[in-house]
Amino acid sequence: MTLSIVEKLSPSTISIRWSDPCLGHYESQIWSIGLARAAAICVLSGQPIRRGDSIFRPRAYGSHVPINGHRMILASVVAGFFHDPSH
Repeated sequence: MTLSIVEKLSPSTISIRWSDPCLGHYESQIWSIGLARAAAICVLSGQPIRRGDSIFRPRAYGSHVPINGHRMILASVVAGFFHDPSH
């Protein structure tokens, strides 16, 4: 799987480039901020996510949930990404 943050669209949304041989490819997928409903692993950093942590997840549109809809990125990792001058 390859994943990269394309841009920060607003304080609560980011654009992600996602490619996975099993889960497909998204050139510019919108992820929204929310709270983790379950424990998981951050797909960007590999850090543990606990229930209630602030996270970004793929945006669902009505009843259409993307195939990678269960994946999450810690909001703190995203904030660090945009404060790091090397990005």
